[in-house]
This record gives sequence, C-alpha cells and structure tokens, in this order.
Amino acid sequence: MRPTPFLLFVALVLFQSNLAQADEAGQLTPPQIKAADPETPIETDPQAGAWLVELARHQGHLIGRTDPRSASLQVLALLKAAAQVAPECADAQYWLFDVESRLGRVDNARRALKEYVRLSPQDDAARIRLFQIELAERQTAEARVAFVESELTQPVLSRAYESELHRWLARYYFERRENGSAARQIEQALRLNPTNINARQIAFEMFAETEPSLQRVEMALQLISANPSQTNLIWDLGESLDRLGMHDRAQEWYNRAIQLHRQSNAGPVPADYWHKLAVSYLNGGDAQRCLNAADAALKVDPNLHIARLLRSTAKSRLGDEAGAAADVEFVTRAYEARMQTVLEQKDYAAAAEIAWFFAFHKPDAARALKFAEFAMKEPEPSSLARLSYGYALKMSGRKDEAMAALKALVSIDQLAALEIARIQFEQDKKGAAITTLHKAATLQYDGIAFDMIADLLRKHGETPPIPPKYQRIADALDRFNRDVFDYLRRPQDFIDASMTFADDPLPAVGPIRVTFRIENVGPFPITFGEGYMARPLIALTAKINGQGRPSFENYLQVMLNSRPTLLPGDAIEKTIAINVGPLQQALLQYSGSPAQLRLLAVFDPIILDGRLSAGPGSLELAEINATRPAIDASAEGISTLTTMAASAQIEDRIKAADRIGALLSAIEASEGSGPLAKVPVNTLRSELAKLLNDEAWQVRAHALVAAGWSTLEQRIIAVAASLRLRNEMPIVRMLAVKLFAEQHGEKFRAVLDQLAENDPSELVRMVAASYLRPGE
Repeated sequence: MRPTPFLLFVALVLFQSNLAQADEAGQLTPPQIKAADPETPIETDPQAGAWLVELARHQGHLIGRTDPRSASLQVLALLKAAAQVAPECADAQYWLFDVESRLGRVDNARRALKEYVRLSPQDDAARIRLFQIELAERQTAEARVAFVESELTQPVLSRAYESELHRWLARYYFERRENGSAARQIEQALRLNPTNINARQIAFEMFAETEPSLQRVEMALQLISANPSQTNLIWDLGESLDRLGMHDRAQEWYNRAIQLHRQSNAGPVPADYWHKLAVSYLNGGDAQRCLNAADAALKVDPNLHIARLLRSTAKSRLGDEAGAAADVEFVTRAYEARMQTVLEQKDYAAAAEIAWFFAFHKPDAARALKFAEFAMKEPEPSSLARLSYGYALKMSGRKDEAMAALKALVSIDQLAALEIARIQFEQDKKGAAITTLHKAATLQYDGIAFDMIADLLRKHGETPPIPPKYQRIADALDRFNRDVFDYLRRPQDFIDASMTFADDPLPAVGPIRVTFRIENVGPFPITFGEGYMARPLIALTAKINGQGRPSFENYLQVMLNSRPTLLPGDAIEKTIAINVGPLQQALLQYSGSPAQLRLLAVFDPIILDGRLSAGPGSLELAEINATRPAIDASAEGISTLTTMAASAQIEDRIKAADRIGALLSAIEASEGSGPLAKVPVNTLRSELAKLLNDEAWQVRAHALVAAGWSTLEQRIIAVAASLRLRNEMPIVRMLAVKLFAEQHGEKFRAVLDQLAENDPSELVRMVAASYLRPGE
C-alpha cells in the first residue's frame, strides 16, 4: 500500500520521533502531496453511523455558537460520513437536511429530507415539509396541481399527509372561485384529519362568504380550539356574534380576547377594542358597562371622539344629561380646533368624521355640508363620507339629491335607510317608506339605528320585526370546551411531559441516552407550532453535583415535532444522547470518579432577556438524577482494559479505546494528583497507540477521537507512525486531520492548505477547510 498524504505528514513532523524539537515560531514545511485514488467503498455499519451522528451533534454544540462556519463544515463532514457508512440511518439524513438548509444548499437539503422521509415515514411533519419544498420547485400552477394529484396516487399515505394534499387542492380551487370543487377537497381533508388547522382556515374563509352563520361560528370555534391564544380569532368571533345581535354571547369573547391580550404582555389594550365592547354593551341595553368600557377606551386614547360620543349616549340613558352634554361639547371644541388643519391637509377621513358629527350628533347644516362636500372629493369616498353627505343634503333641503346620495348605502347601513324612509314619508310615499324600514330593520336587530327604525315603524302602526333566536348557534357555543383557555395557565393538567434515562446503569463512557415523552392527557387536541398552543421544544439543563463542578443551563434543545397535532391520549417520544458539547467535555474530565448527573427541563419555554425561561404555557419536567460510574483505574481495572484492547471482539476494543481516552483526559485534568496519581499512564498510552493501528477502521476511528480528549503525547504519535497508521479510509483520515489540526494548530496549517485543495475525499477536504479562514 502506498503512503497516503496524511501518513507522509506524520512521518515528516515526527522527525526522529520528536515533534517538540520543531521550530515553535514557524510552520512545518508541507510534503509534496500526490492525490490518492478514491478509496474502495466500505461495508455498512449502523453502530458506526449512529456514533458519527452523535459526534456531529457534539461538535455542533461545542463550537457552533463561537465559530458557525467551522462547525457547519465539520458537522456536515461527520454527517456525510455517517450517511456513507450507515445509509439507513435516519438521524444522519435528518441532521443533514437541517445543516444543508442553514447553509442555503436547497438541492442537497431536499435530497436529505427525501431520504429521511423514506426512512421515517411516521414523521408527518417531515413529509409535509418535503411536500412544500417539492411543490415550490414547480414553476406553474398546472405543474403544481399535477404534482399534488400524482402524490395522491402514491401508496401508503399517512392520513395527515393525504389531508394536507387535499387541503392544498382546496386552496387552489377556492382562489379560483371554484367553490364546489374546493368544498369537496375540504371535506376530504377534514375527514382524513379533523385537526388540519390550515384546512379549517380555508373552510372558515369559505363559509364566511357562502354558508350560514352557524357554519361560520362552528368553524371559528374549531380554529379557536386549535389556537386559543390567538386574540384576533377570538375577537373575530365576538364581532360575528355581535352582528347577529347575540350581544351577551359576543361580550364573553370580547372580554376573553382582552384578557388574553393582557396576559401576553402586548402593551395596553387598544382603544378600539374597548370602543367595540362599549358599543356591544350599549346595543345589549347595558348602559353602565358601556360607560365603563368607553372610559377605558378614552384612558388609552383621549382623542377617540367616537368613544366619547358613545359615552355621552350612555350617560344620557343613565340620566346624566349634564355629563352627556359635556362630552358633546368637548368633541365640538376638538373638531372646531381642527377644522382649518383638516381642510389644509386634505384629511378626508377626518372631514367625514366632522361632517357626521354636525349632521347627526350636533346638527349644523352649514358645517355638515361643507365638510361632507370636502370629504366627497376623495377619489373613492368612504361610506361615512357618503352617509354624512346624504344627511347634510337633507338638512339643506335638497331631498332628491340626498336620496340619490344615500341610495347606494340603503342595503348595508340602517342610518342611510332611516333617512331615506323619512324623506319618503315627507314625500307622501308611506308604502315605500314602510318597506324601506322593514328591510333595514333586518340588517341588525338592535342598536341606536334599530331603535330609531322601530320607533318610526310603531309611529305608523307597524310592528318591528322580531330578532331570530339563533338557538343552534347558542348550542354550539355552549358545547365548546372552554378548558382550552386554561391550557396556558395550567399546562400540566393537559400535557404529561417527562424524561427518563434510557440506560440503567449509565455507561461509564459513551452516549448517555434520555427518552423525552409528551402525552396529551386532556380532553382536546393540542396543536404544535409557532402561533399554536405550544412549541414542541424542550430546553435541557444539566448539573454535575460536587464541589466546584459546573452546571450547563439550557445547553441542549430537543424538538418533538414529528406530529403537528397531538390528539387526546396520544404521545410522542424521542430518545437522544444528551452528553454533547461542554457537558461531554466535563464528564470526560471527571471520568475517574463517579459523577452525579442531574437533569432539569422546561417544555415550551419562552425567550426572556435573551434566555430560554419558563413562561405562560411552559411546563417544568420532573427532575431526574443518575450516577455515571467511574472508570475502574485500579490495577485490576487497568489490567481489564489491557485485556479488552487485545480482545477478538471489535466492540471490546472500541470500549477500551473510549475508556483509555477518558482516563487520560481525567488524569490530565487532575494534574497527576489525587486518586489517579498512581495510574500507569505509559501503559494506557501504549495501548491507545496500538488501537490507533487496529485492523478494524471502527477501532482506529474511536481511538483517534479518544486521543483528542487529552494533549497528544510524543509516545502516542511516535508509536502510531512507526506502526504504520492505517488511515487509508476517508472517515479515519478525516478524524486524523481533525485531531492533528486541533492539537498542533498553525504548525499544521500548510498541510491543511494542501489537504483542503487536493485530497481525493470530500470529507477530508471539508474538515481541512474548516480550520482555514475564508480567503486564506
């Protein structure tokens, strides 16, 4: 076998087995490297693949925040190696997708995600994400429809994924006003997955245009159930009920939206929220609560004149005529002070407000007409401008013009219809006036305008229409499970979140695996994602008990996002190694003695002052503790390690390499004092040197990583070189480059330059490049 570039380098830097004699000030002269032929593919090894994935996670947590570029290249190389040696390793493909996406390599990310979906068909969230990526690659609507329809013909579709395909088609047809086709697709989507939130959103939009009030309310309740913290959805339902005249019902949802707004710390409740609630109270006949809500609106915005006028009406109904007049006078002075500015700045909206005030609240024909005419100069006058203009024309005796101005509003505005009916009565058109009033009364069955219409009907011997009862809507509201609103306050009543050590006892060296589990123990579905009920994220804190031993706050985040919705009784589990990054380094340094490991975690944390913390809706998991045993460093223990290093079983030799590396790390950390002072270090180094030249590449790979846990000693380098380090395999050579780059720094620089350019293995080139700054 001809020497590889790396072996040439080792031979050069050893220079008679004494690296310490190299020039400390300068760089080592690189050898003339001749590119080797690509290596023969190796047999698959699932265990080695899983180990490389954990190594990648460790490296990402170790330097990911301080040097993202270097971390990305090293993590990517390790994951690619894992995928090569274990093609069926789903985790390797999942993390490849994550890293490639962050690097903006769309094609590579898509390929990795597609492979992950093949290996993990149960991950609905991943399959839907792949669908979104592949759909975006289609350039035309026709191509996208063809792709979705072809996907529907594929075998073994999960219900959630098939539901999403029908949801997409529903949106496609709905946007083209093909409501019949859209409705059929929505029906399919919701049959397959009743908790498909996006499908329900489309249904909500469709029913808002084409379906009865009951359907709209039921859809709104479904959306709120999935998004109970979304104040806009709750507020919209309140407005829908208000328009139906169900004011008591509407006020429940208005007040709930206001309460949620306060809980979210989003600042003061907007004045228009309070005003809308005040209008609802007045329409429902509760003048005192109307007054209170109007006061709250004015506290937020003292210049919200519509709220002050509403308060005037409430005071009048409560018998406070002086207070009512004072509010009207306040608005009068405010508008008078602004009149000239409104005209100069061509503020058409403000002109319409002033016109309506002098047309309806404090009649003044000249002022009303002046500002109404000005407001009508806007290219598309507002409804308020047109209403004010019609009233001002009537006040000025121009009845026919007033009729013409108000005609376009009669089907949507009760006050416009009321004024037209008055004109019709004055023109002796009683029949037409009565018809106009009856039609207008059905637009809204209460409120100031309705009351005026009802009074006019009674004056002319007519009975105002009786408002509908909407009993089925009331029943739907009664059936709604309001416990969902308690979720943010008491998440522990609805989610059981736990973590357990997967191995008992814990291994002395190697992955410490923890199983995280969340179960829906509540009576309603729990939705995951930004803007929904919870983020399926667990922030983990680890503590190593003992004097002077460190803790690692929120050092690891675990995503449990394979399911967008968790139905009652369902659960999600995920098992991962938690000893990565700085925690792994600390555990290695304490491997000569038992380590008490404490784990604390928060489900769905919030970001507070730049840190992950428990907040509304967060759930603190029960703390778990376990002891990681020490590596036996007695004479008998060292003898056992020596025996394992010579075992015929690869697994034993891998364990020996890991334990020897961990012991050397602990000895170095203890500086040769304490219980480890008498450990035969030379014996350990000799055994590790032998393992660096093991016949199995897996053992060599583990030995290279383990050697990096402490400072490389001359003996290990010299013995490894003299025994012909078998680094002909890309994965091993990659790990060797990483080891020497980290241990020898700038002395390795010239070789890194050549390896980054000329090595036949992409893995080696990526790792070498990770230690070089861009442009160098």
